[in-house]
This record gives sequence, C-alpha cells and structure tokens, in this order.
Amino acid sequence: MFGAQGLNSAMDIIGVEDEDFENDMTDLLDDNCTYFNDMKELKKHPTHLLVFLHHVILQFDPAPLLCYLHADLLSNLSAKETKKQFAEFYNYFLDKSACLRVSVPQSISYELDRTRYDLFSDETQKSYAKDIQSHQLCEICKQLQDFRQKRMMGMTPNESELKDVENHRDTLRIPREMKERSVAEKLLDKLFEQQPQIVPDEEKCHSIFSAVAVYMKQFGLKIKPVDSKKSKRSIFGIKNIPSIPNRWKPTPVDNRRPDPEVGKDRK
Repeated sequence: MFGAQGLNSAMDIIGVEDEDFENDMTDLLDDNCTYFNDMKELKKHPTHLLVFLHHVILQFDPAPLLCYLHADLLSNLSAKETKKQFAEFYNYFLDKSACLRVSVPQSISYELDRTRYDLFSDETQKSYAKDIQSHQLCEICKQLQDFRQKRMMGMTPNESELKDVENHRDTLRIPREMKERSVAEKLLDKLFEQQPQIVPDEEKCHSIFSAVAVYMKQFGLKIKPVDSKKSKRSIFGIKNIPSIPNRWKPTPVDNRRPDPEVGKDRK
C-alpha cells in the first residue's frame, strides 16, 4: 500500500513538473514569436517576414509561401494590371514547368487545363489567386510552427536583426516602421549576396529571389536589380507593384531649431 502511494505521489510530482515545463516553454514561445503566429500579422513586418522567408528557403520548398504572398499583390491591382500580373503569377507558380510550381485546388486545375489563363476575366483571375492562396495555408502553418520551435532553441537565422527591431524604442525621430524598413533593407542586401550559397540551383535561385524582391518592394525597400540574364523566365513587373499606403511611409520630422527671437516682445 505504501509503495503504491509513494509511486503515485512521485508520478504526481513528475506530472506537475512536466506541466510547469510545458507552460514555461509556451510562455517563452509566445514571447519570442508574437509576429510568427499567423501570416496576416507576419506579412505586415518586413524584417520578420524576411527572416521567416530565409528560414523557409533553407529548410523547405519556399514556393507555397511565395505564392501566398504574391496572391496578395493581385488583390490590389486594377483590371488591366491584374491581367498582366496574373500572367507572371501563372508563369512562376502554376505553369507545369515552373520552378516554383505549387499545388492548386482540383477545380481550378481543371479550368486551367481546359482554358488559357489569359482568357479568364480579371475578377475570375483574382478569385483563382485567392483560392490558390488559401490552398497554401496548411503547408505555411507547418513552416511557421517549425520556425517557432527552432527559434525557441536558437536555431533560426538572423536573430540579431530581429532583436534589433524588437528592442527598438519608438521615437519621433526614428519611428518603429522606419527602423523595420532600415533593418529589412540591410537584411535583404545580405540575402542577395548569399543567394548562390542559399540556393545552389541557378534557375531556381533566380526565381526565388526575384519573387522575394518584388514582394518586398511594396514596403518601400530599395531593391538591387536582379540579373535577368541568369534566367530564361521573365521577372515580375516590379514597377507595377503598388506600395503599402501610409503605414510604411516615414513621418516627416522637422529638424529645424526654433528661432530664439520668435516670441520676444519687439521694442
């Protein structure tokens, strides 16, 4: 009897310790990954998004994530620009020979097989892009979960850049958005310099980093030109991607010193 009670007590203690450990791990995970819980939040923050993109490129097939992001761009375009950009979207993510080809809903695959994509109306193209975007979420959620777990263990790249942004104190002179954009630009330059080591296959490397460059341009980042001679495919129409309004435009700061004579009574 005593032995059984002792064993049960020991198991209870172990159970409590395990629960406390799991709670501690969850707290740590939540503290570190505020922006990495879902894509709707993550895609608002260029530095965090770039760090996640880097992780995905190193560990997974980045096509679902890049497809998801570019489907977003189509939703904000005019009818004329939708037609043009859907052609690029198709060539990069839907064409059977595309380096970044993704899986699509069966109904859309059937329609694309029987009808040329350029014959669809712009509204149909946007609808297809939205459905294809949703279709990628399952894989992206797995990638986000992997990133959160790896970051908790200190196994994700560019942690110093993340901390630089996360520890920044928002000021009138340097708003948080300006800081995020500045760090993201430096990180993007670093990734482009490292791209041959990150993705050895030249054709796929060019496709991936062209797609990254186009999406990041909407944050107002300065993008280094991608050498189109290295790829047989055309690059997305970078000039036609709309910028995110207001949020990523820095607030003008008046650095002029006040005139000491202003306010004095004139004699």
